Amino acid sequence: MYQVLILITVITLVYLIARSARKPKANISEKSSEMVKCKNCDLNIPKSEAVQSGENWFCSEAHKD
Repeated sequence: MYQVLILITVITLVYLIARSARKPKANISEKSSEMVKCKNCDLNIPKSEAVQSGENWFCSEAHKD
């Protein structure tokens, strides 16, 4: 009886692992993938998350000062 339960568990785990591996990857849009470098710490971050001051880009408001 235990062998049947173990077999069902193994088959279920293999199925779940195979199903999760086939999920499509998220498509990153061009706008969000454009990267800029923080002038203060040289960290590369997406332009959509960066703070701009003049022609310079910063990773946070704290580095802007």
